[in-house]
Amino acid sequence: MAPTGTPGSVVMFYGKLARASPPNISPWDRVIVYLSLCTVSNHITRFERAEWIAHRDFDPIRALLDDCLMPQAAAE
Repeated sequence: MAPTGTPGSVVMFYGKLARASPPNISPWDRVIVYLSLCTVSNHITRFERAEWIAHRDFDPIRALLDDCLMPQAAAE
């Protein structure tokens, strides 16, 4: 079963999962973002790639409240 959603939806899946999709038939570009996450203690130490590829912010990810996006959704 193919994932479907309304415009602006997000699909997240395991990075090693094979991904394939048909050609984009909409007039809008697709955006794909790849995230590689690891423990803060395992951050990169040799900066051989541009910052927009290998970010230098090693602050830990902090959980937000479950309803943190509700005010934004209500405003739209």
